[in-house]
Amino acid sequence: MAVFTKKKKTTETHRQIDELKEELRSCERLMRRNQAMFEMTVDDSLIEARIYEMKSLAKHHDYLIKSLRRLMQTEQDQTVNV
Repeated sequence: MAVFTKKKKTTETHRQIDELKEELRSCERLMRRNQAMFEMTVDDSLIEARIYEMKSLAKHHDYLIKSLRRLMQTEQDQTVNV
């Protein structure tokens, strides 16, 4: 019964990892889009908005990477303990 519980936790962790990977890909697409828009922007106030968005997306990207690394380590630890 304990093995089933560990397997279930590993499966849940794997699902969370997949979701984070998809969110990371989405964030990276938004970062590329924002960069392209930034390069076409000429109005000063819009340039500031693009820079703000760029910094925000970079912080979110960093958060996702840290979360993904933590979950992957958790999954690895659970796999070793099974």
